[in-house]
Amino acid sequence: MKPSVSGSLARLGKGPASVQIRPASGSDRRAIERLAEIATRDLLEPFLTIEQLAETSAFTPLDPWLLEDGTYFVAEIGGKIVASGGWSHRAPMIHDPNAAVQIPENLTGGTARIRAMYTDPAHARMGLGRTVLSVCEASARLAGYQRFELIATPVGELMYLACGYQRTESLKLETPGGVAIQVARMHKYVKAKVKLREERRIRHA
Repeated sequence: MKPSVSGSLARLGKGPASVQIRPASGSDRRAIERLAEIATRDLLEPFLTIEQLAETSAFTPLDPWLLEDGTYFVAEIGGKIVASGGWSHRAPMIHDPNAAVQIPENLTGGTARIRAMYTDPAHARMGLGRTVLSVCEASARLAGYQRFELIATPVGELMYLACGYQRTESLKLETPGGVAIQVARMHKYVKAKVKLREERRIRHA
């Protein structure tokens, strides 16, 4: 089952710098992987040691199930992919290219995993990450999910905190080369936010 999202989802701004967001396809895979490599390397550089940076490629391969499930999106400027991200109903929160096929979870409830969020360093801090994240959340909500969970890098955690996510715990991921990288497990409840707004409205009525 795929969320009922297709075609161009959004066009932000006017003129040659307008941003178009759409579901990713299999033909986008190489471009997304290049984006992931550049974004992981350049945006994480201030937060990691040289040894850690050398191992970040262990986290950049794109999970092909995100494309297969139709839950991955790209943002384009002038036909070039400058940001991407998606969500998954499958159990893994980080792609393991050596793992067996993952069994889907319940598509009408439970927790959606926000996955593989990348922004071209040349277009960082322009709101592209937040925009793609909002599309991912909207798509997951259409599929019945009200809770989101993710693993955040040090640079990504700043954006997620600003978008209403809360830190669940701190983790250390060990790369195949034996290097540990600090990350954060984070979550966000949509229903809780809606309920809080309704309670405030009632109190002030």
